[in-house]
Amino acid sequence: MSKFTVRPVIVPTPMPTQDPFLFAVYHKDHYPAGDANMQAPKRGNGADFDVTAKYRMYHGDRIPGFPQHPHRGFETVTCTMDGLTDHTDSLGSAGRYGNGDLQWMTAGKGIVHGEMMPLIKQTPDGNLLRAFQLWINLPSKSKMAEPTQLMHWSENVTRFSTQDSKVDATVWAGSLYSHKALPPTPDSWASNEANDVNIWFLHMKKGAQFTLPKSAVGSNRSLYVVEGSAVTLNKSTSVPVHSVVEVSDPSSEEIVIVNTGSKDTDILVLQGKPIGEPVVKHGPFVMNTSNEIMQAFVDYRTTQFGGWPWPEDAMVFPREKGRFLSVKGRPDEFPPSKNGKDEL
Repeated sequence: MSKFTVRPVIVPTPMPTQDPFLFAVYHKDHYPAGDANMQAPKRGNGADFDVTAKYRMYHGDRIPGFPQHPHRGFETVTCTMDGLTDHTDSLGSAGRYGNGDLQWMTAGKGIVHGEMMPLIKQTPDGNLLRAFQLWINLPSKSKMAEPTQLMHWSENVTRFSTQDSKVDATVWAGSLYSHKALPPTPDSWASNEANDVNIWFLHMKKGAQFTLPKSAVGSNRSLYVVEGSAVTLNKSTSVPVHSVVEVSDPSSEEIVIVNTGSKDTDILVLQGKPIGEPVVKHGPFVMNTSNEIMQAFVDYRTTQFGGWPWPEDAMVFPREKGRFLSVKGRPDEFPPSKNGKDEL
């Protein structure tokens, strides 16, 4: 029988994860209307992660976000709900995505990228940003893979609702019952179905019930209650909002979630078989040994992972530009329903 370990989490700080996941954070920022240059009314201090504020500038100056920074040895999965992000990287790739899109980026042997959140809307309701950023480890054989990325436009992301319309489910990775997600990047740990990597997002109305299926044998599973109110698991364990639940042996039984609170509730589910290799992390690099971490710093100082081909460290695109993805050597991509003429 499964056992549940419940711990509190603080939004928007990193939340505990289990192998193969390395990092999970829920960004929720109520940004105000942008000015003519898509800027916020306040200036960031270079490290604004104030959990008590309505919004954070993160490492941005007047536009919130994360100017150019390197990664090696893992991959990022950015799962968006609201708001837009501008991406640029050392491979010359660029994009604008959000409002339900998913970006999957394998850093592999090394990439430098920037993630900025221009305040595009100038209306009184401002610019709400909601997204999960996840890091998934790479096994040693793939840590020096060629960096790459792909975009799953919101229009194509797998979603479904229960028959009573009380639960809306998004399948960002893996599968949930008969609903299969779009494929990840080829070197991802998630690219092998035997690794049982799943990323699900559940929006549960008050009184809703949803049953999570058993995992594969040997998988880890964590549930993150990030919005709303308390839920109950298997009629026995109450989980307050802003909690993470680590499930022991999720292959042993289904888990029945009931939203017992007074509000609609949002739950992120992360699942996968562990890679089971040593993990050595230092800042933006994740390798198997300390020597590999030192080599990553040497390589970055020497090569800058290809250099930064953009005129600004914190690149943003014009307000009127819609969602797009531009990757060197591939045709530009646009959301299918908009054909490049996106509604902002």
